Amino acid sequence: MECVRSASYSLSLNGEIFGYFKGRKGLRQGDPLSPLLFTIAMEYLSRVLRFTTTTMPFKFHPLYDSLQLSHLMFADDLLLFSKGDIPSIMVLLRSFATFSCASGLQLNPTKTNAYFNGVSSWVKKDILQVSGCKEGQMPFRYLGIPITCGRMKKSDCTILVEKLIDKVRSFGSRKLSYAGRLANIFIIPKGVLNKINAICRNYLWDGNVEYIRVPMVSWDKSCSPKAEGGLVIRESYAWNLATVGKLVWWIYCCPDRLWVRWISNVYLKGYSWTGYTSVGDISWGRKTVCKVRDKLAAGFTNGQWVLGNKGYTVNSGYELLRQKYQEVHWHKCVWNSWVIPKHHFVGWLVAREALQLKDRLFTLGIASDDICFLCGAAAENFEHLFQTCMYSSRVMFEVARLCEFSIPPRNVVQWVGDCKLSQLKEGMILCLIHAAHYHIWFQRNKERVDGCLLRPEAILKFIKKDSGLWLKTKIGPCIDRRDQDWVNRFMLRM
Repeated sequence: MECVRSASYSLSLNGEIFGYFKGRKGLRQGDPLSPLLFTIAMEYLSRVLRFTTTTMPFKFHPLYDSLQLSHLMFADDLLLFSKGDIPSIMVLLRSFATFSCASGLQLNPTKTNAYFNGVSSWVKKDILQVSGCKEGQMPFRYLGIPITCGRMKKSDCTILVEKLIDKVRSFGSRKLSYAGRLANIFIIPKGVLNKINAICRNYLWDGNVEYIRVPMVSWDKSCSPKAEGGLVIRESYAWNLATVGKLVWWIYCCPDRLWVRWISNVYLKGYSWTGYTSVGDISWGRKTVCKVRDKLAAGFTNGQWVLGNKGYTVNSGYELLRQKYQEVHWHKCVWNSWVIPKHHFVGWLVAREALQLKDRLFTLGIASDDICFLCGAAAENFEHLFQTCMYSSRVMFEVARLCEFSIPPRNVVQWVGDCKLSQLKEGMILCLIHAAHYHIWFQRNKERVDGCLLRPEAILKFIKKDSGLWLKTKIGPCIDRRDQDWVNRFMLRM
Protein backbone atom coordinates (compact mmCIF):
# COMPACT_ATOMS: atom_id res chain seq x y z
CA MET A 1 0.00 0.00 0.00
CA GLU A 2 2.97 2.32 0.51
CA CYS A 3 3.66 1.96 -3.23
CA VAL A 4 0.10 3.13 -3.92
CA ARG A 5 0.08 6.03 -1.42
CA SER A 6 3.51 7.42 -2.31
CA ALA A 7 3.21 7.36 -6.11
CA SER A 8 4.07 10.64 -7.87
CA TYR A 9 3.61 11.62 -11.51
CA SER A 10 4.94 14.02 -14.13
CA LEU A 11 3.47 14.98 -17.50
CA SER A 12 5.32 14.70 -20.80
CA LEU A 13 4.22 17.46 -23.21
CA ASN A 14 5.90 17.82 -26.61
CA GLY A 15 8.86 15.79 -25.41
CA GLU A 16 9.44 17.84 -22.23
CA ILE A 17 8.66 16.82 -18.62
CA PHE A 18 6.44 19.14 -16.57
CA GLY A 19 5.18 18.99 -13.00
CA TYR A 20 5.65 16.55 -10.16
CA PHE A 21 2.57 15.78 -8.10
CA LYS A 22 1.22 13.11 -5.78
CA GLY A 23 -1.34 10.59 -6.95
CA ARG A 24 -4.30 11.09 -4.59
CA LYS A 25 -6.85 8.81 -6.30
CA GLY A 26 -4.98 5.53 -6.45
CA LEU A 27 -3.17 4.19 -9.47
CA ARG A 28 -3.66 5.52 -12.96
CA GLN A 29 -4.69 3.16 -15.73
CA GLY A 30 -1.71 1.35 -17.16
CA ASP A 31 0.44 1.73 -14.06
CA PRO A 32 3.04 -1.10 -13.94
CA LEU A 33 1.89 -1.91 -10.41
CA SER A 34 -1.71 -2.57 -11.48
CA PRO A 35 -1.23 -6.20 -12.67
CA LEU A 36 0.43 -7.12 -9.37
CA LEU A 37 -2.39 -5.57 -7.32
CA PHE A 38 -4.96 -7.32 -9.52
CA THR A 39 -3.23 -10.67 -8.91
CA ILE A 40 -3.19 -10.08 -5.16
CA ALA A 41 -6.88 -9.17 -5.12
CA MET A 42 -7.95 -12.10 -7.31
CA GLU A 43 -5.92 -14.51 -5.22
CA TYR A 44 -8.41 -13.80 -2.43
CA LEU A 45 -11.29 -14.62 -4.78
CA SER A 46 -9.53 -17.86 -5.80
CA ARG A 47 -9.20 -18.91 -2.16
CA VAL A 48 -12.85 -18.09 -1.46
CA LEU A 49 -13.97 -20.15 -4.49
CA ARG A 50 -11.66 -23.01 -3.54
CA PHE A 51 -13.18 -23.10 -0.05
CA THR A 52 -16.85 -22.72 -1.00
CA THR A 53 -16.81 -25.20 -3.89
CA THR A 54 -15.36 -27.95 -1.68
CA THR A 55 -17.41 -27.33 1.48
CA MET A 56 -20.81 -26.32 0.06
CA PRO A 57 -23.32 -28.20 -2.19
CA PHE A 58 -21.49 -27.31 -5.42
CA LYS A 59 -21.19 -29.43 -8.56
CA PHE A 60 -18.38 -28.76 -10.98
CA HIS A 61 -18.89 -28.57 -14.73
CA PRO A 62 -18.88 -32.19 -16.00
CA LEU A 63 -15.73 -31.65 -18.12
CA TYR A 64 -13.87 -29.98 -15.24
CA ASP A 65 -14.89 -32.27 -12.39
CA SER A 66 -11.62 -34.23 -12.37
CA LEU A 67 -9.59 -31.01 -12.04
CA GLN A 68 -12.16 -29.34 -9.75
CA LEU A 69 -11.86 -26.27 -11.95
CA SER A 70 -14.31 -23.52 -11.02
CA HIS A 71 -12.76 -20.39 -12.58
CA LEU A 72 -10.17 -18.95 -14.94
CA MET A 73 -8.72 -15.45 -14.88
CA PHE A 74 -6.70 -13.51 -17.42
CA ALA A 75 -5.94 -9.78 -17.30
CA ASP A 76 -9.16 -8.26 -15.88
CA ASP A 77 -11.51 -10.98 -17.18
CA LEU A 78 -13.08 -13.70 -15.03
CA LEU A 79 -14.70 -16.94 -16.24
CA LEU A 80 -16.75 -19.04 -13.79
CA PHE A 81 -17.77 -22.67 -14.47
CA SER A 82 -20.28 -24.94 -12.77
CA LYS A 83 -22.94 -27.51 -13.44
CA GLY A 84 -26.15 -25.90 -14.70
CA ASP A 85 -28.21 -26.05 -11.47
CA ILE A 86 -29.44 -23.46 -8.99
CA PRO A 87 -27.43 -24.65 -5.89
CA SER A 88 -24.13 -24.49 -7.77
CA ILE A 89 -24.91 -21.05 -9.18
CA MET A 90 -25.83 -19.78 -5.71
CA VAL A 91 -22.45 -20.94 -4.36
CA LEU A 92 -20.69 -18.92 -7.07
CA LEU A 93 -22.80 -15.86 -6.38
CA ARG A 94 -22.24 -16.06 -2.60
CA SER A 95 -18.51 -16.46 -3.15
CA PHE A 96 -18.42 -13.37 -5.33
CA ALA A 97 -20.52 -11.45 -2.79
CA THR A 98 -17.95 -12.29 -0.10
CA PHE A 99 -15.19 -11.07 -2.39
CA SER A 100 -17.12 -7.87 -3.16
CA CYS A 101 -17.51 -7.04 0.55
CA ALA A 102 -13.76 -7.35 1.05
CA SER A 103 -12.53 -5.64 -2.12
CA GLY A 104 -15.31 -3.23 -3.12
CA LEU A 105 -15.36 -4.71 -6.64
CA GLN A 106 -18.91 -5.32 -7.89
CA LEU A 107 -20.32 -7.51 -10.65
CA ASN A 108 -21.40 -5.44 -13.66
CA PRO A 109 -24.58 -7.07 -15.06
CA THR A 110 -24.28 -5.21 -18.39
CA LYS A 111 -20.85 -6.76 -19.05
CA THR A 112 -21.64 -10.22 -17.67
CA ASN A 113 -23.16 -13.04 -19.72
CA ALA A 114 -24.23 -16.57 -18.88
CA TYR A 115 -23.62 -19.35 -21.42
CA PHE A 116 -25.52 -22.64 -21.29
CA ASN A 117 -25.24 -26.05 -22.87
CA GLY A 118 -27.58 -28.97 -22.18
CA VAL A 119 -29.65 -27.00 -19.64
CA SER A 120 -33.44 -27.10 -19.68
CA SER A 121 -35.28 -23.86 -20.42
CA TRP A 122 -36.92 -23.55 -16.99
CA VAL A 123 -33.61 -24.03 -15.14
CA LYS A 124 -31.98 -21.55 -17.48
CA LYS A 125 -34.72 -19.01 -16.72
CA ASP A 126 -34.25 -19.42 -12.94
CA ILE A 127 -30.45 -19.04 -13.22
CA LEU A 128 -30.76 -15.83 -15.23
CA GLN A 129 -33.26 -14.47 -12.71
CA VAL A 130 -31.15 -15.15 -9.58
CA SER A 131 -27.88 -14.01 -11.18
CA GLY A 132 -29.20 -10.88 -12.89
CA CYS A 133 -27.17 -11.72 -16.01
CA LYS A 134 -28.34 -11.93 -19.58
CA GLU A 135 -27.85 -15.01 -21.75
CA GLY A 136 -24.92 -14.88 -24.14
CA GLN A 137 -24.65 -16.61 -27.50
CA MET A 138 -21.80 -18.52 -29.04
CA PRO A 139 -19.42 -17.51 -30.44
CA PHE A 140 -18.34 -14.68 -28.15
CA ARG A 141 -15.09 -12.75 -28.24
CA TYR A 142 -12.53 -13.11 -25.52
CA LEU A 143 -9.45 -10.87 -25.85
CA GLY A 144 -10.48 -10.31 -29.47
CA ILE A 145 -10.51 -14.03 -30.29
CA PRO A 146 -13.82 -15.75 -31.21
CA ILE A 147 -14.64 -18.51 -28.71
CA THR A 148 -16.96 -21.19 -30.05
CA CYS A 149 -17.93 -24.70 -29.04
CA GLY A 150 -18.00 -25.95 -32.65
CA ARG A 151 -15.99 -25.67 -35.80
CA MET A 152 -14.54 -22.23 -36.48
CA LYS A 153 -16.38 -20.52 -39.34
CA LYS A 154 -15.07 -17.99 -41.82
CA SER A 155 -17.56 -15.42 -40.52
CA ASP A 156 -16.18 -15.84 -36.97
CA CYS A 157 -12.77 -14.54 -38.07
CA THR A 158 -13.89 -11.39 -39.88
CA ILE A 159 -12.40 -9.20 -37.16
CA LEU A 160 -8.98 -10.82 -37.65
CA VAL A 161 -8.97 -9.95 -41.35
CA GLU A 162 -10.14 -6.40 -40.63
CA LYS A 163 -7.38 -5.99 -38.04
CA LEU A 164 -4.76 -7.08 -40.58
CA ILE A 165 -6.11 -4.67 -43.22
CA ASP A 166 -5.93 -1.78 -40.73
CA LYS A 167 -2.36 -2.64 -39.74
CA VAL A 168 -1.14 -3.02 -43.32
CA ARG A 169 -2.73 0.30 -44.28
CA SER A 170 -1.22 2.00 -41.23
CA PHE A 171 2.25 0.50 -41.21
CA GLY A 172 2.76 -0.77 -44.77
CA SER A 173 5.21 -3.53 -45.59
CA ARG A 174 6.43 -3.72 -41.99
CA LYS A 175 3.22 -5.60 -41.22
CA LEU A 176 3.32 -8.13 -44.08
CA SER A 177 5.04 -10.65 -41.80
CA TYR A 178 2.10 -10.16 -39.39
CA ALA A 179 0.00 -12.30 -41.73
CA GLY A 180 0.21 -15.65 -39.98
CA ARG A 181 0.42 -14.32 -36.44
CA LEU A 182 -3.16 -13.21 -35.80
CA ALA A 183 -3.99 -16.18 -33.63
CA ASN A 184 -2.01 -19.10 -32.26
CA ILE A 185 -4.51 -21.18 -30.29
CA PHE A 186 -6.58 -22.78 -33.07
CA ILE A 187 -6.59 -23.57 -36.77
CA ILE A 188 -7.95 -20.58 -38.66
CA PRO A 189 -10.28 -21.58 -41.54
CA LYS A 190 -8.44 -21.95 -44.81
CA GLY A 191 -10.68 -19.38 -46.51
CA VAL A 192 -9.61 -16.78 -43.95
CA LEU A 193 -5.93 -17.65 -44.42
CA ASN A 194 -6.32 -17.37 -48.19
CA LYS A 195 -7.86 -13.92 -47.67
CA ILE A 196 -4.93 -12.91 -45.45
CA ASN A 197 -2.48 -14.11 -48.10
CA ALA A 198 -4.40 -12.19 -50.77
CA ILE A 199 -4.29 -8.97 -48.73
CA CYS A 200 -0.53 -9.20 -48.27
CA ARG A 201 0.07 -10.27 -51.89
CA ASN A 202 -2.01 -7.39 -53.27
CA TYR A 203 -0.23 -4.87 -51.06
CA LEU A 204 3.19 -6.22 -52.03
CA TRP A 205 2.61 -5.91 -55.77
CA ASP A 206 0.30 -2.89 -55.93
CA GLY A 207 0.26 -1.12 -52.56
CA ASN A 208 -3.52 -1.62 -52.39
CA VAL A 209 -5.03 -4.40 -50.26
CA GLU A 210 -8.19 -4.57 -52.39
CA TYR A 211 -6.63 -4.54 -55.85
CA ILE A 212 -6.20 -7.90 -57.59
CA ARG A 213 -3.42 -8.35 -60.13
CA VAL A 214 -1.24 -11.17 -61.35
CA PRO A 215 1.95 -11.19 -59.20
CA MET A 216 5.38 -11.18 -60.84
CA VAL A 217 6.54 -13.96 -58.49
CA SER A 218 4.26 -16.64 -57.05
CA TRP A 219 3.28 -16.16 -53.41
CA ASP A 220 4.86 -19.43 -52.24
CA LYS A 221 8.21 -18.41 -53.72
CA SER A 222 7.90 -14.90 -52.28
CA CYS A 223 7.42 -16.44 -48.82
CA SER A 224 10.59 -18.54 -49.05
CA PRO A 225 13.86 -17.46 -47.34
CA LYS A 226 16.26 -15.11 -49.10
CA ALA A 227 18.69 -17.98 -49.67
CA GLU A 228 15.96 -19.70 -51.70
CA GLY A 229 15.12 -16.58 -53.69
CA GLY A 230 12.25 -15.25 -51.56
CA LEU A 231 11.37 -12.27 -49.36
CA VAL A 232 11.02 -14.08 -46.00
CA ILE A 233 7.29 -13.27 -45.72
CA ARG A 234 5.48 -15.72 -43.45
CA GLU A 235 3.03 -17.92 -45.33
CA SER A 236 -0.17 -17.82 -43.28
CA TYR A 237 -1.27 -21.46 -43.48
CA ALA A 238 2.09 -22.99 -42.51
CA TRP A 239 2.62 -20.37 -39.79
CA ASN A 240 -0.80 -21.04 -38.26
CA LEU A 241 -0.06 -24.77 -38.14
CA ALA A 242 3.32 -24.06 -36.56
CA THR A 243 1.79 -21.90 -33.82
CA VAL A 244 -0.75 -24.62 -32.97
CA GLY A 245 2.24 -26.98 -32.87
CA LYS A 246 3.14 -25.29 -29.58
CA LEU A 247 0.08 -27.00 -28.06
CA VAL A 248 1.34 -30.35 -29.39
CA TRP A 249 4.70 -29.70 -27.72
CA TRP A 250 3.05 -28.80 -24.41
CA ILE A 251 1.19 -32.12 -24.31
CA TYR A 252 4.48 -33.94 -24.84
CA CYS A 253 6.67 -32.02 -22.41
CA CYS A 254 4.62 -29.79 -20.08
CA PRO A 255 2.33 -32.08 -18.04
CA ASP A 256 1.89 -29.51 -15.25
CA ARG A 257 0.13 -26.94 -17.44
CA LEU A 258 -3.55 -26.65 -16.58
CA TRP A 259 -4.67 -27.11 -20.19
CA VAL A 260 -2.47 -30.21 -20.60
CA ARG A 261 -3.81 -31.70 -17.35
CA TRP A 262 -7.34 -31.16 -18.66
CA ILE A 263 -6.49 -32.83 -22.01
CA SER A 264 -4.92 -35.77 -20.17
CA ASN A 265 -7.91 -36.27 -17.85
CA VAL A 266 -10.69 -35.75 -20.41
CA TYR A 267 -9.25 -37.23 -23.61
CA LEU A 268 -6.01 -39.15 -23.17
CA LYS A 269 -7.04 -40.90 -19.92
CA GLY A 270 -3.70 -42.63 -19.48
CA TYR A 271 -3.04 -43.32 -23.19
CA SER A 272 0.13 -42.17 -24.92
CA TRP A 273 -0.15 -38.88 -26.82
CA THR A 274 2.00 -40.31 -29.61
CA GLY A 275 -0.47 -43.06 -30.48
CA TYR A 276 -3.67 -41.21 -29.61
CA THR A 277 -6.25 -41.01 -32.42
CA SER A 278 -9.07 -38.47 -32.59
CA VAL A 279 -12.08 -40.80 -32.63
CA GLY A 280 -15.49 -40.63 -31.04
CA ASP A 281 -17.00 -37.58 -29.38
CA ILE A 282 -14.06 -35.19 -29.57
CA SER A 283 -14.20 -31.47 -30.15
CA TRP A 284 -13.13 -29.88 -33.39
CA GLY A 285 -10.34 -28.05 -31.58
CA ARG A 286 -8.81 -31.30 -30.29
CA LYS A 287 -9.08 -32.87 -33.74
CA THR A 288 -7.10 -30.02 -35.25
CA VAL A 289 -4.38 -30.41 -32.61
CA CYS A 290 -4.13 -34.10 -33.53
CA LYS A 291 -3.82 -33.21 -37.23
CA VAL A 292 -1.03 -30.74 -36.49
CA ARG A 293 0.74 -33.41 -34.40
CA ASP A 294 0.67 -35.74 -37.41
CA LYS A 295 2.02 -33.03 -39.74
CA LEU A 296 4.89 -32.37 -37.32
CA ALA A 297 5.62 -36.05 -36.69
CA ALA A 298 8.94 -35.87 -38.59
CA GLY A 299 10.26 -33.41 -35.99
CA PHE A 300 9.41 -35.50 -32.92
CA THR A 301 11.32 -38.56 -31.70
CA ASN A 302 10.05 -40.24 -28.53
CA GLY A 303 8.19 -37.07 -27.63
CA GLN A 304 11.29 -34.87 -28.03
CA TRP A 305 11.66 -32.16 -30.66
CA VAL A 306 14.85 -32.98 -32.56
CA LEU A 307 15.02 -30.01 -34.96
CA GLY A 308 16.33 -27.52 -32.42
CA ASN A 309 18.46 -27.33 -29.29
CA LYS A 310 15.87 -25.45 -27.22
CA GLY A 311 12.87 -27.68 -27.77
CA TYR A 312 10.00 -26.81 -30.04
CA THR A 313 9.78 -23.25 -31.37
CA VAL A 314 7.26 -21.82 -33.81
CA ASN A 315 10.10 -20.93 -36.20
CA SER A 316 11.44 -24.50 -36.23
CA GLY A 317 7.93 -25.86 -36.77
CA TYR A 318 7.34 -23.41 -39.61
CA GLU A 319 10.64 -24.43 -41.19
CA LEU A 320 9.46 -28.05 -41.22
CA LEU A 321 6.03 -27.23 -42.68
CA ARG A 322 6.86 -24.61 -45.30
CA GLN A 323 7.45 -25.43 -48.95
CA LYS A 324 11.16 -25.80 -49.78
CA TYR A 325 12.96 -24.51 -52.88
CA GLN A 326 16.47 -24.94 -54.21
CA GLU A 327 18.97 -22.41 -52.88
CA VAL A 328 19.85 -19.66 -55.36
CA HIS A 329 23.39 -18.50 -56.04
CA TRP A 330 22.69 -14.76 -56.19
CA HIS A 331 20.95 -13.96 -52.91
CA LYS A 332 24.03 -12.58 -51.12
CA CYS A 333 24.68 -10.19 -53.98
CA VAL A 334 21.08 -8.93 -54.06
CA TRP A 335 20.65 -8.52 -50.30
CA ASN A 336 24.13 -7.14 -49.67
CA SER A 337 24.08 -4.56 -46.86
CA TRP A 338 26.00 -2.08 -49.05
CA VAL A 339 23.13 -1.89 -51.55
CA ILE A 340 20.74 1.05 -51.11
CA PRO A 341 17.59 -0.39 -49.42
CA LYS A 342 15.10 0.94 -51.99
CA HIS A 343 17.09 -0.80 -54.76
CA HIS A 344 16.81 -4.25 -53.17
CA PHE A 345 13.36 -5.07 -54.54
CA VAL A 346 14.12 -4.23 -58.17
CA GLY A 347 17.42 -6.07 -57.80
CA TRP A 348 15.52 -9.10 -56.55
CA LEU A 349 13.14 -8.98 -59.53
CA VAL A 350 16.07 -8.61 -61.94
CA ALA A 351 17.83 -11.61 -60.38
CA ARG A 352 14.64 -13.68 -60.68
CA GLU A 353 14.04 -12.35 -64.21
CA ALA A 354 10.53 -11.53 -63.05
CA LEU A 355 10.08 -8.01 -64.40
CA GLN A 356 7.13 -7.58 -66.77
CA LEU A 357 9.08 -6.88 -69.95
CA LYS A 358 7.54 -6.40 -73.38
CA ASP A 359 8.55 -9.79 -74.78
CA ARG A 360 6.46 -11.48 -72.07
CA LEU A 361 3.56 -9.04 -72.39
CA PHE A 362 3.59 -9.42 -76.19
CA THR A 363 3.48 -13.22 -75.86
CA LEU A 364 0.45 -12.90 -73.55
CA GLY A 365 -1.28 -10.59 -76.01
CA ILE A 366 -1.15 -7.60 -73.63
CA ALA A 367 1.35 -5.47 -75.59
CA SER A 368 1.01 -4.68 -79.29
CA ASP A 369 4.73 -5.26 -79.96
CA ASP A 370 7.91 -6.29 -78.13
CA ILE A 371 10.19 -3.41 -79.20
CA CYS A 372 12.41 -1.94 -76.45
CA PHE A 373 11.17 1.37 -75.01
CA LEU A 374 14.71 2.69 -74.53
CA CYS A 375 16.40 2.06 -77.88
CA GLY A 376 13.53 0.98 -80.17
CA ALA A 377 15.90 -1.31 -82.05
CA ALA A 378 15.31 -4.84 -80.67
CA ALA A 379 12.97 -7.03 -78.67
CA GLU A 380 12.86 -6.09 -75.00
CA ASN A 381 13.97 -9.02 -72.85
CA PHE A 382 16.25 -9.31 -69.82
CA GLU A 383 19.46 -9.87 -71.72
CA HIS A 384 18.70 -6.92 -73.99
CA LEU A 385 17.44 -4.43 -71.39
CA PHE A 386 20.37 -4.73 -68.97
CA GLN A 387 23.23 -5.78 -71.31
CA THR A 388 22.90 -5.23 -75.06
CA CYS A 389 20.50 -2.26 -75.26
CA MET A 390 22.36 0.76 -76.70
CA TYR A 391 20.83 3.04 -74.05
CA SER A 392 21.45 0.90 -70.96
CA SER A 393 24.84 -0.35 -72.18
CA ARG A 394 26.11 3.24 -72.18
CA VAL A 395 24.98 3.58 -68.58
CA MET A 396 26.55 0.25 -67.59
CA PHE A 397 29.78 1.15 -69.42
CA GLU A 398 30.13 4.30 -67.32
CA VAL A 399 29.39 2.32 -64.15
CA ALA A 400 32.08 -0.20 -65.12
CA ARG A 401 34.52 2.65 -65.75
CA LEU A 402 33.81 4.08 -62.30
CA CYS A 403 34.47 0.69 -60.72
CA GLU A 404 37.47 -0.12 -62.97
CA PHE A 405 36.20 -3.39 -64.43
CA SER A 406 35.10 -4.65 -67.84
CA ILE A 407 31.42 -5.48 -68.36
CA PRO A 408 31.13 -9.29 -68.43
CA PRO A 409 29.09 -11.01 -71.14
CA ARG A 410 26.82 -12.62 -68.52
CA ASN A 411 24.99 -11.58 -65.36
CA VAL A 412 27.03 -8.73 -63.92
CA VAL A 413 25.72 -9.13 -60.36
CA GLN A 414 26.66 -12.80 -60.24
CA TRP A 415 30.02 -11.98 -61.83
CA VAL A 416 30.82 -9.65 -58.93
CA GLY A 417 29.83 -12.37 -56.46
CA ASP A 418 32.14 -14.87 -58.15
CA CYS A 419 35.13 -12.49 -58.06
CA LYS A 420 37.38 -12.78 -55.03
CA LEU A 421 37.01 -9.18 -53.87
CA SER A 422 37.25 -7.67 -50.43
CA GLN A 423 33.96 -7.08 -48.61
CA LEU A 424 34.28 -3.32 -49.00
CA LYS A 425 35.13 -3.37 -52.69
CA GLU A 426 32.42 -5.92 -53.52
CA GLY A 427 29.82 -3.93 -51.58
CA MET A 428 30.65 -0.63 -53.28
CA ILE A 429 30.54 -2.20 -56.76
CA LEU A 430 27.23 -3.94 -56.03
CA CYS A 431 25.79 -0.67 -54.72
CA LEU A 432 26.56 1.03 -58.02
CA ILE A 433 25.33 -1.86 -60.20
CA HIS A 434 21.99 -2.15 -58.36
CA ALA A 435 21.56 1.61 -58.56
CA ALA A 436 22.12 1.39 -62.32
CA HIS A 437 19.54 -1.40 -62.69
CA TYR A 438 17.06 0.56 -60.59
CA HIS A 439 17.39 3.78 -62.61
CA ILE A 440 17.36 1.97 -65.97
CA TRP A 441 14.10 0.26 -64.98
CA PHE A 442 12.70 3.53 -63.59
CA GLN A 443 13.57 5.39 -66.82
CA ARG A 444 12.07 2.60 -68.95
CA ASN A 445 8.76 2.92 -67.05
CA LYS A 446 8.86 6.72 -67.25
CA GLU A 447 9.25 6.48 -71.03
CA ARG A 448 6.33 4.02 -71.22
CA VAL A 449 3.99 6.20 -69.12
CA ASP A 450 5.07 9.78 -69.82
CA GLY A 451 7.02 9.44 -73.06
CA CYS A 452 9.93 11.24 -71.40
CA LEU A 453 13.40 9.73 -71.96
CA LEU A 454 16.47 11.35 -70.39
CA ARG A 455 19.94 11.03 -71.83
CA PRO A 456 22.18 8.28 -70.36
CA GLU A 457 24.47 10.98 -68.93
CA ALA A 458 21.55 12.32 -66.85
CA ILE A 459 20.82 8.80 -65.55
CA LEU A 460 24.46 8.45 -64.54
CA LYS A 461 24.17 11.64 -62.47
CA PHE A 462 21.24 10.15 -60.53
CA ILE A 463 23.24 6.96 -59.95
CA LYS A 464 26.25 8.90 -58.69
CA LYS A 465 24.13 11.08 -56.43
CA ASP A 466 22.26 8.18 -54.78
CA SER A 467 25.29 5.93 -54.43
CA GLY A 468 27.69 8.68 -53.36
CA LEU A 469 25.52 9.83 -50.46
CA TRP A 470 24.86 6.26 -49.34
CA LEU A 471 28.47 5.05 -49.56
CA LYS A 472 29.74 8.02 -47.54
CA THR A 473 27.66 6.73 -44.62
CA LYS A 474 28.96 3.17 -45.07
CA ILE A 475 32.69 3.67 -45.59
CA GLY A 476 34.43 3.77 -42.23
CA PRO A 477 37.67 5.58 -41.36
CA CYS A 478 39.68 2.33 -41.33
CA ILE A 479 40.22 0.96 -44.85
CA ASP A 480 42.52 -1.90 -45.75
CA ARG A 481 45.67 -0.74 -47.48
CA ARG A 482 44.88 -2.96 -50.48
CA ASP A 483 41.65 -1.03 -51.06
CA GLN A 484 42.75 2.46 -50.03
CA ASP A 485 43.99 3.61 -53.46
CA TRP A 486 40.99 2.11 -55.28
CA VAL A 487 38.52 3.74 -52.88
CA ASN A 488 40.22 7.14 -53.25
CA ARG A 489 40.04 6.93 -57.06
CA PHE A 490 36.42 5.71 -56.90
CA MET A 491 35.26 8.56 -54.64
CA LEU A 492 37.07 11.15 -56.80
CA ARG A 493 35.19 9.92 -59.89
CA MET A 494 31.90 10.03 -57.99
